[in-house]
Amino acid sequence: MSQLVVLCGGIGTRMASVTGAGQKCTVPVAGRPFLGHVLDRAARPPVDHVLLLAGHAAGQVRDFARAWRPPLPCPGAGGSPAPPRVDVLVEAAPAGPVGALREAMPHLDEEFLLVLGDVLPPDRADLYEVLTRTLHRTRARAVMAVAPESRSRDQGNVSIAGPWITRYAKGPALPYIDRGVRFLRRSALRSEAGDSDVPFFGALAAGRRLTHWICDEPIIEVGTPDRWRHACAALTGPPPGPSSAHSRAEGRSW
Repeated sequence: MSQLVVLCGGIGTRMASVTGAGQKCTVPVAGRPFLGHVLDRAARPPVDHVLLLAGHAAGQVRDFARAWRPPLPCPGAGGSPAPPRVDVLVEAAPAGPVGALREAMPHLDEEFLLVLGDVLPPDRADLYEVLTRTLHRTRARAVMAVAPESRSRDQGNVSIAGPWITRYAKGPALPYIDRGVRFLRRSALRSEAGDSDVPFFGALAAGRRLTHWICDEPIIEVGTPDRWRHACAALTGPPPGPSSAHSRAEGRSW
């Protein structure tokens, strides 16, 4: 089994003017929930199990999970694999992104792809494979996709040397930025402390246990109203996949 885990439980305070009391991952972008765009890219084969870690407005995430279907294959592409199973796990109380993973540990594979529900992954059909190869080649405990700071609207938070991330921190601007895509061994959650990104990934980086994959591609995300509007402009066009599934997901009041 190849597992994709999606963090989609944040409150999204900065997006409240758009979402109201809703979940920012399910905000509509180009005619459908943003989380649909995320899964269309991240839940490609060989992924056969998707685990959505929900918290705030978990009902919207559950509704989305029931409605989502993967995009239809391109004509002439041959037979398509069965769609991945999608499960939703709701945290008992807000625990931070790494804390949510710790709570979900009984449901996690030994290795899994991890993405953020409010950041669009790179458009790579081999995303799962390239991160797996990087993890195994370096024997790291985790891989983090990073982009040059210029590809983001945020300050860089990552520095690298050779195959390793040497620093993951907020503060002085660093040359790279966390791309919101990671590949982890479950053992990392047992060996490193911290329930949020900085202490957890910072400790992995300090111990030379966090490697990187550079993705020189603009970052599209929905963390603020301005960035949501940019995402809407960048992703305009007909949504892939069965229109009936999308219409069910989009029938909610956002």
